[in-house]
Amino acid sequence: MSRTAIIIPTHNRAKLLPGALASIAAARANHPGASELIVIDDGSTDDTPAILASAHAAGQVHQVITHPHPRGPAAARNAGWKATTAPLIAFTDDDCEVDANWLIQLVQALTSAPKEVAGIGGRVRAARPGLIADYMTHHHILEPPESLAYLVTANVVFRRAALEAVGGFDEAVKAPGGEDPGLCMTLRDHGYRFGLEDRAVVSHHYRPRFTSYIRTFYRYGRGCHLVMDP
Repeated sequence: MSRTAIIIPTHNRAKLLPGALASIAAARANHPGASELIVIDDGSTDDTPAILASAHAAGQVHQVITHPHPRGPAAARNAGWKATTAPLIAFTDDDCEVDANWLIQLVQALTSAPKEVAGIGGRVRAARPGLIADYMTHHHILEPPESLAYLVTANVVFRRAALEAVGGFDEAVKAPGGEDPGLCMTLRDHGYRFGLEDRAVVSHHYRPRFTSYIRTFYRYGRGCHLVMDP
């Protein structure tokens, strides 16, 4: 089975990061193929560096890449996948916890797909119930659309060759939002398409405040504007 690198960008998520790392460790233990975890600390000022140093010393994280100042998730993800030679690149986020069979399902789906399939996405569920979390889950906000026009980096695996063909994510997008559909639009322009594996599931910790919900959609809209009308 092809070697897989798992990439997580993180910024000031010290409270949620240990849960994300523990869930990935369990998924890697269930996965029969070789895998590695690379975490990019994008200018964190909380306890994130100490958490990552401990996880690296314990062998839970294979590489820690540190950006002294925040460069945004697009640049962080690019730094991560470019730091490995693995042919398959999986992405998730620091506020997600992956299912124990997450990596198996994604990798099996992509390795059995035709070469023109650049990536496989999965499902995103709420880690805890709540008004905003239930809304986001019900409307599949962090999941690929039914058209599979794009995939979402909370839960996805790409072929490295496809990322190399287009240069990865657009680093002009500094805040979360827009970099995922931007990458996928470029991949589609190069003749690639995408797939979905329902059994690959991650649980997302949504922010409970309405103001955070509004900021999320503002960032998504601004990011999509940048990649669609640069």
